[in-house]
Amino acid sequence: MVEIGFGLTEILASGVGLVTGLIYTSVRAPIPAPNVLGGIFAIVGTFIGYLFVAGMRGQLTFVS
Repeated sequence: MVEIGFGLTEILASGVGLVTGLIYTSVRAPIPAPNVLGGIFAIVGTFIGYLFVAGMRGQLTFVS
């Protein structure tokens, strides 16, 4: 079963990602993520495809 939810973990992960991006940029180091919008869309598209197949199989649940 695949559970989709948005809570404290997702908020904390976003904060950590933001701080990591700020630190890497301030020391002029390459970020540990795609630095082009196409790379970001590829990751998001992969996740959406994963959710689509899980939904087709009836394995997707939304939690609060």
